[in-house]
Amino acid sequence: MLTTTAIDDVRFAVTKFREGYEQASVDAFLTEARAALAFWEQRMPGSAPALNAGAVVAWRFEPTKFGNGYDQDEVDDFLDSIVEALRTHEASAPAPAAPPASLAKAAHPPVLRSSAISDKRFSTTKFREGYSQAGVDGFLVAARTALAEYERSGTPGLTSTDVVNVRFRPTKFRVGYSQDEVDDYLDEITLAIRHHEQAASGL
Repeated sequence: MLTTTAIDDVRFAVTKFREGYEQASVDAFLTEARAALAFWEQRMPGSAPALNAGAVVAWRFEPTKFGNGYDQDEVDDFLDSIVEALRTHEASAPAPAAPPASLAKAAHPPVLRSSAISDKRFSTTKFREGYSQAGVDGFLVAARTALAEYERSGTPGLTSTDVVNVRFRPTKFRVGYSQDEVDDYLDEITLAIRHHEQAASGL
């Protein structure tokens, strides 16, 4: 399992003429991740760190194109190891006391709204595999329409299962959308639709 020592020792390949991750933002994140792991390894007193496995999954770095950056695949793979380590530690922690209802409500992230889908932009790929732009764009139109229906009348036009099962044609040598960004956004859409499904069923 990944430890703080691995974070101290990690070195990523540097990119310059292809897209990478901004070095300063990755370095700052690793400092925070090291502190979170140190908390669990040393079982420090106090509340668990704000950086948990879920936060790492949702983390995004600024991309670079013409300046020095860190190799995206190497960073992403290392983040997966951090997520696995944090999940292991978090699973072994005693269950926290339930927070007051007002705080619990505030802790939930806002549900994705249909209006936000129109403004969504993904990074494009050309020399690595992406998703067909036409396929993704077409699906987002359907997802926006479905969410708008849920918001207006609670009538389902698309289920969370439909979103989970959607598949896009991959691209390799033409412009496409970043697969990771699209997959993460599909997770947000799935959660939004599940929120409406649960509301409709009275849960």
